[in-house]
Amino acid sequence: MLFISLPSFAQEGTVNLLLDEFLFGKNSQDSILEAIVLNETDINDLLNAFTSYKYIYASSEFENKTYFSGQDLGINQYNIANQIFYQGPGGLNLGVSGILYSGFIPRYNTTIASVGYNNRIKNLPGGSLRASYNRFFFAEVDSIEENAFNSSVNAGATYRLKYIGTSVDFSLLLGNDPSVQFSWDLFTDITILQIGLFNKLKFSPELSLFLGNETVVTSQYISFPRFSGDIYSEKSTFGLMNTVIRVPLDLSYNNLDIRAGYNFNFPRQPGGDIKPERTSFFNISIGYMFGF
Repeated sequence: MLFISLPSFAQEGTVNLLLDEFLFGKNSQDSILEAIVLNETDINDLLNAFTSYKYIYASSEFENKTYFSGQDLGINQYNIANQIFYQGPGGLNLGVSGILYSGFIPRYNTTIASVGYNNRIKNLPGGSLRASYNRFFFAEVDSIEENAFNSSVNAGATYRLKYIGTSVDFSLLLGNDPSVQFSWDLFTDITILQIGLFNKLKFSPELSLFLGNETVVTSQYISFPRFSGDIYSEKSTFGLMNTVIRVPLDLSYNNLDIRAGYNFNFPRQPGGDIKPERTSFFNISIGYMFGF
């Protein structure tokens, strides 16, 4: 997702744009230097802004189909996810998000509150680190007595070169049934159309691998003189659960960000013999950033 600060005809607007590029590494250092020269930006203004930059970002995303770990559970439904978060100076961020599932009762199912930190890695251009804590608030459902988890601790890192990047993320889910999740992403940006230094239409394909714990329940029928029936057993296995290929188009214009694309899931069960069917879905999202 591309973050673009508020447009302005004053020099402050140029500083915000350059600062955004510095924080998130969306353009090369050459582009930043070019922008400083062309816009006659005072380098001292830019350096001072690094310590006080903050913004609020709000977004909404629609997916026409809903899958869990890429698997089709037989529920034909769409989902809408909304989020708003604050990015403060020094890397602090606060956020809240929620998701609505059209086939669930109640439809609004989950709220997530989060607090985290993200920043660049010194002496490693294109590198950044992040960490966060999430608290989940699930809607009450009669058929569910308790949820498997209620919070998570997360950590991740990203390294980006000029045209390609990679990221890794780790999550420890806490609650009644603790588990771990791990993901690895490989992504690139191909500029299709560019207006000015920062307004772009891009093709941004991405490959993602998701690993986690899969619990498989098996049954075996036994017959003895005094007992006969099914014996059930559970086995939890950690492994690759889903591979996702995303083929989106990204439009970034000033402080507006629009993404639309198609996604392909290649799910698997690491602890079972069943091979889930491949799935796919369409998504579109819109985001807006308020800089101050």
